[in-house]
Amino acid sequence: MRVLLIGGGHTHVVALRQLARNPAPCIDLHLVSSEPTTSYSGLLPGHIAGHWPRETLEIPLEPLCRAAGATLHSTEVVHLDPETRVAMFADGDPFTFDYASLDIGAIAAIDAPQSLASHGIPVKPLGIFADRWSQFLANVSSEATPPHAAIIGAGAAGIELALSMKYHLDSLRLKQRVCVSLIERSNDILPGGNDRLRKPLSKALDRVGVKVRTAASVTDATDTMLRLDSGAQVSACFTALATGAQPYPWLAQTGLTTHEGFVVVDPTLRSVSHPAIFACGDTAHLGYNPRPKAGVFAVRQGPVLADQIGRLARGEALTTYRPQSSYLKLISLGERRALADKWGLTFNLPGLWCLKRYIDLKFMEN
Repeated sequence: MRVLLIGGGHTHVVALRQLARNPAPCIDLHLVSSEPTTSYSGLLPGHIAGHWPRETLEIPLEPLCRAAGATLHSTEVVHLDPETRVAMFADGDPFTFDYASLDIGAIAAIDAPQSLASHGIPVKPLGIFADRWSQFLANVSSEATPPHAAIIGAGAAGIELALSMKYHLDSLRLKQRVCVSLIERSNDILPGGNDRLRKPLSKALDRVGVKVRTAASVTDATDTMLRLDSGAQVSACFTALATGAQPYPWLAQTGLTTHEGFVVVDPTLRSVSHPAIFACGDTAHLGYNPRPKAGVFAVRQGPVLADQIGRLARGEALTTYRPQSSYLKLISLGERRALADKWGLTFNLPGLWCLKRYIDLKFMEN
């Protein structure tokens, strides 16, 4: 049975780890990824804040594939035909399979002028974003660039980035004044969230001096400035796009049933229209139980996908994935502090950053 894992997302990383520990019989396993490593999202805020070096984020795929008995293809899929079960690689080679799984993540949703799309830096892919941030820090340290940054999108990810950027830039003790702006088109930060979490995050942003602009949209962008619909100008030499997720465009051409471009799956993580195709992580839409795009779901789907592959190889019925209804949210505050949100309660305790560090580093260690 030939299985193709498309993309090096969190679900596939965990599935490969599971298959390395518990090999499935008679499996010809392949992973295709254009990058030799995958970046772990949980450690990104800590890296941006300066707590972790760049290499801490990276999970090398080649040794993981070797341990799982999988072949790594260093390219990317540009087209998938679920009817004939053929994937077309970027180098022009077709690849036939019995089953395939999609875990290619998502890209930043940019509903804004072309100038912002050109000058803004999407948070995803994480590795590219981290590299651009490192270059910005180098330019700031050499005084070639003012320490002025902006984040578009004040969801949890955007707030984490704003606090982390402000902390790191402040820690450099620069001669020039640090300016970090957080811009949100909704009337408040954390749109769709709740006040119990919004209030402490607002206080954290205010305490460190992040300039928050709500009910604001970008109408124009350059390398050094953003213009808002109010006519105001925001100085920004590094503009991060934390504007939510949208699917890769080529998914719409596969014929798979999608919801807003994401592949609709059933409780087995199979496509509802093409059972030979699985989809996981941000690539998938759980049609039976919609969940937000969050890394915790991608990680929890990894053992399920590995189990499904083994069951297919043994001719057994597939199991089901039941996403948790409540999960622990740990939001980094830039400095070595974090907020926790679960069960309708928000906690601001000294040990929460250590808990987040333990969870993230334990994942990487495994």
